[in-house]
Amino acid sequence: MNDSKKAAYLELALKAAAAASLELLNHLQEKNESLVIRAKRDGSLVSSVDMESHRIIQEILTETDIPVISEEGSLPAYSERKDWPLFWLVDPLDGTESYLKRRSGFAVNIALCDQGGPFLGVIADPLADKMYAGAVGVSPFTCSIASNTKRTTIEQLPASPPFLLVTSWNESVPWPDLLPEGLNADEFTSKPVSGALKFCQIVTGQADVHVRSGSYMEWDCAAGDGILKSIGLQIRSRETGLPLIYNSMSLRVGGLWASRFHPAD
Repeated sequence: MNDSKKAAYLELALKAAAAASLELLNHLQEKNESLVIRAKRDGSLVSSVDMESHRIIQEILTETDIPVISEEGSLPAYSERKDWPLFWLVDPLDGTESYLKRRSGFAVNIALCDQGGPFLGVIADPLADKMYAGAVGVSPFTCSIASNTKRTTIEQLPASPPFLLVTSWNESVPWPDLLPEGLNADEFTSKPVSGALKFCQIVTGQADVHVRSGSYMEWDCAAGDGILKSIGLQIRSRETGLPLIYNSMSLRVGGLWASRFHPAD
C-alpha cells in the first residue's frame, strides 16, 4: 500500500474514532435506565451506546469499500472473510462496564488489517480528549478528539528499572508468573490498567510490558497492535511467543503479551 493511501485511511480512522468518542461523551451523563443494556452470550454487557458508536464508525469506514468486522456488527461467515486482503477491525466501545459505571478506561479501537494482521491503529480515550495513532511506516502520535489538527509525535520514554508490567484488572495469575521468559521479576513492579489503553502506555514508554493470561477478542487488541508496529513492536501469543494471527474462525485470542524489550519479527 502506498503512503498516500495509508495516510488517507489513517485520517478516516481518526475521523471515525473522534465521531464515536463525541457520541459516547454526549450520553455519558444519562442515567443507565435510559440506555438499553443487555448481556451477551459470553456474559459481557452491550448497550444502546455501543450500538450507536458502531453505527457511526461503520458509516464512516464504509467510504473505503473495505469490509468492517466490529464487535457489535454481524460477522460474515469465515468462508467469506478468510481471504479478505484488507479489513477493518473495530471495538466501538472497549470497556462498556467502565463506561456504564462512569469510570475512566473506556476507549474506541479501530485497526486496519491485511493478511499479516494490523498495520494501522487508532485508540481514542474520550475522557482524556486524546487519540493515539500510528501505522507501519508512520510515527505514532497523539491528538485531541475535539480537534485533531494539532498532532504531537510520541517520543517514547527511555526504559529504566524498576520496569512496569501492566495487567488487566481481573488478571488471575500472580504478576511475577506472567512475565515473558528472560525478564526478571525483581526488576519489575505491576499495576492494572483498563482496556486497550495498556498498549498506549507501552507506546509512550509509561509501561514496559503487558501480559494477559486469559482469552481476548481480536478487536480488543488489534488497534494496539497496529500502533505498536509503528515503533517496531508487536503483540505476541503467550502460548507460542509468535505474532498473533488475525481474522481467525472464532476471532478469539488466547493469552498474549507485548513488550518493549522484544522487537517485532
